[in-house]
Amino acid sequence: MSSVRHLQQKREELQQHYDAFSEKIKLLRNQHAIEAGASVAFQLDKEIERIEVERDRLLKQIQIIERSCKSEPIHSELFRLNYIAQVQLFREFITEKRIGAFLVHGSPEYGQIWLLKRLLQKIPESTVTPPITFYLSRRALRTDIAALWRELGRRIGVQDFSSHEEIARNVVAQLKTQHIILVFHDLDCIDETYLHELIRDFWLPLVNSTPQTICSSNEFFLLMFLLDQDGCVNTWNLEFADRLDLVWKPHIPIRLPIIDTLSEQVLVNWMENAIDVLPIQMTKKIDYTVQVILEKSEGIPERVFAQIFGLCGCNWQEEETRWLEL
Repeated sequence: MSSVRHLQQKREELQQHYDAFSEKIKLLRNQHAIEAGASVAFQLDKEIERIEVERDRLLKQIQIIERSCKSEPIHSELFRLNYIAQVQLFREFITEKRIGAFLVHGSPEYGQIWLLKRLLQKIPESTVTPPITFYLSRRALRTDIAALWRELGRRIGVQDFSSHEEIARNVVAQLKTQHIILVFHDLDCIDETYLHELIRDFWLPLVNSTPQTICSSNEFFLLMFLLDQDGCVNTWNLEFADRLDLVWKPHIPIRLPIIDTLSEQVLVNWMENAIDVLPIQMTKKIDYTVQVILEKSEGIPERVFAQIFGLCGCNWQEEETRWLEL
């Protein structure tokens, strides 16, 4: 289901609840008008007040969704902004391969989640199976590889105390009917040694458990994404591949090009291509608008997004959580 369709469906559901509350309030007020007893009237007042609070809460949710629907075209255009080198490499991969790991990295506020969501959109039917997320800020997950296996087992429905081998076999079995997409957040919470162990003792066994007969004609993917929001992993002494070649193996993570700041030319080109969606006041003097955006954002991607949303009359604070979370 598209994002707009999902929002519209959610709005319709909330509107039904809102209308039901309004009808209930109407009935209670009619009852209040004919009720003589002070005690009963007091109880009716309290009940009306309670339902009005609930109705007001629903109204705020409806208004937020309506604003989100308004911003959806802008969001769709922003998905075409930058990250060209990263998307090209990933598209090359999914055309030829089915098993692989990727490092998505850059400095804080560089839109790593935004890029990941864009990559996931390239995978056929990726929205059917949500990614399995691991937050390495959790103490157990950042210190114990066995805890990662237990978490994976729990997320795919394997009984507690299953062996790593049993969990891996279940992953392989589920690959026959769905994608298995693993996302590791908070790499800045671990060190170089632990990431090496994660790749050696977690990812490598998963890869080795997967039949080598899986090829580009297979429908489903086994993928792992390592999200570095701090730009630290690039300095670590670990084996990464910067491109697909004949010597690359699936257990070797592919290091996507590091996310950079947005340049003036990139923004100008994007704005010219998005001219049918952007407000006329933004595109009337594109070069000037771009200069204003860059001065206020320093070209840092998430700050650029915020500036664009603001110039389009949308509220970035309301949208940020939705767009920067999986």
